[in-house]
Amino acid sequence: MSSDDNGLRKTIGYANKFWKDKSQKGMTDEQKLQEFHKDEHAARYGARTSKYKRGSAELGWKIVARTDLKAEKQYKWGSLKDLHPPNLANPLTCKVPSLIDFIDTRQPKFFFYTLKNWDFAKEKDLPVETNIIYKALMYWRLMLFTGDLDEKQKKIVKYYLDTCNRIISARMPMFEFWPYGNGLAHYYNYKREDTYKDRNKESNFITFNPECPHIFFNLFDSIRAQLSSYSREIEEEKVLKNKEKYWTKIFKTIFEKSQIPNQTALRTNFNYQNLDLVVSSYIAWAHNRLKPDKKEPKIKIIATWKSIYSIYKEIEVLKSKSPELFQIEEIAVEKVDYESTLGAPIYTVWTKKNFGL
Repeated sequence: MSSDDNGLRKTIGYANKFWKDKSQKGMTDEQKLQEFHKDEHAARYGARTSKYKRGSAELGWKIVARTDLKAEKQYKWGSLKDLHPPNLANPLTCKVPSLIDFIDTRQPKFFFYTLKNWDFAKEKDLPVETNIIYKALMYWRLMLFTGDLDEKQKKIVKYYLDTCNRIISARMPMFEFWPYGNGLAHYYNYKREDTYKDRNKESNFITFNPECPHIFFNLFDSIRAQLSSYSREIEEEKVLKNKEKYWTKIFKTIFEKSQIPNQTALRTNFNYQNLDLVVSSYIAWAHNRLKPDKKEPKIKIIATWKSIYSIYKEIEVLKSKSPELFQIEEIAVEKVDYESTLGAPIYTVWTKKNFGL
């Protein structure tokens, strides 16, 4: 007898014991097991539906949400369950009820309610819940790069991310700096300390987000990896004008039209001496195109290839000294068929290290 068969028999045996006072005449072991799960779900989650279909998305029970929806805003596609991140584990706590509702119901509106009331200043006191929030945001963001979504699904995911961005932006500033999605941050009216580290800092400057240095570091490495195969053909070239023509051609070949710098930028703002400087130039150009938050001070901070390269080298040193800041979980984005993959819920406590965001 296999271990799976043995485990199934134990479960059926428990179900028989649980239902010993109820009529089971004519019921098979599978039917008894279904009735057992149905009753357990009803006890755990409240009212149950009249029909129970094992393996269905609804699991035969109706979840009773903890969040009071009377005064909450209604969101488009807020009840859609199709794009719920399947990699979220229930923390088995009720510290953030709306977040538990998001996991249990798979409805994104509860995630938006979570962000609306989230205390960013105290998120380190809730490492498990913080981890779930960042995993959900990163999952939706990565979905856009998998190429496995139809146009409607892309529109919905973009709406989710835009909604999250609006909710978070409405509560800015939350830190002493203004963070950007690419891992960079703007500091304004910075008060320098009498230290070697602060010796050359201006009052307004750009640097990496100290809360999550891995975001910019990974962005730089990913663009460099994307361009590395093309750089080999031009490494021995000494004439910068020829390098400029070469990289201009490469950008037009591998990037979409909206991601290609104009001729003026390519000619005046890019450094083509080596691959790292090309990457730094491209990131600086892309960052300068981003629209700042409406509440951000109206002081222009310009990224240059030199500042971006310096930031990257600074993060390299930081990584060598504090590698734990860059140890994050890799998230795989897959299509999930809930009808066939979800059976009775098995919840596990999330025990891995928090993202450190």
